[in-house]
Amino acid sequence: MRHRAWQKRRALWRAGCRRLLILIGLAALSGVASGNQAGPDRSADEQIVARCGERPISRGEVTAVMQRLGMASMPPGEQRQRAEAAVLEQLIDERVLLSILDQAGIKATRDEVEEGVSRLRDQVVGREGDFDIFLARTGRTVEDVRGQVALEIRLDKFVKPRITSDLVADAFEKNRRQLDGTKLRVSQIILRPDSSRADGGVEGLLGQAAGLRRQIIQGRISFAEAARQHSAGPSRRRGGDLGWISRDGPMLDTFSSQAYDLAKGGVSQPFVTRFGVHLVTVTDVEPGRIGVDAVRTRLQKMLAAQLVRGLVMQGRLRMPVTVAAGVPHFEPESLGKPPAERPVVVRAPETPEAG
Repeated sequence: MRHRAWQKRRALWRAGCRRLLILIGLAALSGVASGNQAGPDRSADEQIVARCGERPISRGEVTAVMQRLGMASMPPGEQRQRAEAAVLEQLIDERVLLSILDQAGIKATRDEVEEGVSRLRDQVVGREGDFDIFLARTGRTVEDVRGQVALEIRLDKFVKPRITSDLVADAFEKNRRQLDGTKLRVSQIILRPDSSRADGGVEGLLGQAAGLRRQIIQGRISFAEAARQHSAGPSRRRGGDLGWISRDGPMLDTFSSQAYDLAKGGVSQPFVTRFGVHLVTVTDVEPGRIGVDAVRTRLQKMLAAQLVRGLVMQGRLRMPVTVAAGVPHFEPESLGKPPAERPVVVRAPETPEAG
C-alpha cells in the first residue's frame, strides 16, 4: 500500500533525524558507533561498500544499523533498498563529521571518554540492570561505545561555543509562536482512506483536498461549509472546529506543525497522517507569555541540530564519496531532500568488454 510505504519512509527519515540529535549529545546513546579518529576496527576481509574521503564503510556496519532499527528482516525489494540507502547516508554523514572535527583539531581526551562511558553505564544499569546485556542487545562492544562517546564529546566542544546568547534570542523571535505557549483555535477537513483499495485511495484524496483548498482560497466556499459537506470527522457538524490546541498537544505533531505554520485565516496544504488526509485552518490565536529563558535549553538543542546539519551539507559538497557496485544509495544530486523523496541508485557491476 502506498500510504503504508509512505509511513515507513517517513519513520526512517525520523529515525535519521533522531540519530543526528544523538550524535551531538542531545539524547541517549542509540546511534552507530564510531571511533575517535578513524572509526571502528573492522576485519580486513569485510566488504567495503563505500568510501567517504579516505574513510571506509563496511557491509557489516550497514547490517548492524539495519538490525538496530528492526529492518534486517525486510524482504528484498524497493523498500529494503531505500532503507539500506538511508542507513548508508547516515554512515556517510558520520564520516563527514569526523573529518570536519579532525580538520578543526577538536579531540576528546581519554579521561573525558572514560567518564562519559561510565556515566552511560550507570544510566543503562539503572534502566536495564546489566550493561553487558545492553551491549549484546544493541550489537556493540565497549570500544564501539567509547567511539560514540568520543564523537559526542567532540561535537559538543565544536557546537557549544557557537551557540551564543544573541543567536538564541534571535531564534526565539523567529519561532516565538512555536515556543511561547501560544494557543491556536483550529478547524479541519479530514478525508478518510478507503481500506478496500490497494493504496487506500490516498493519492485521490490528496487531489480532492487540493481541489477543496482552491475553492476555499478563491472564496467559492467557506472552510466551515466545505467541512460540513466533505469532512469525514465528527467535527464536520461544527464546521470542522476542533477547539484550542497548543504546540505540544493534544494533536499529533504532524498536525500541530502544519497549524503553527499558518497565520490566522490561512489554509494548509493537504497533508497525511495515519488518520487520513487533512486540511487545517486557524480561526483564532491566543498569544503566549513564556519568555526566552524558559526555553533556552530547547533552543540551544534546536540550534545545535541546525548547525550540525549545515556542517554535514557543506562537508558532503566538498568530500568525495564513492559507492561500490550493487550497493543501494541515494542519487547525489538530490542531497538535501528527505530520504523519502530521494531517488535510489543501484549501480550495476561493470562487465569486461568482449575481446
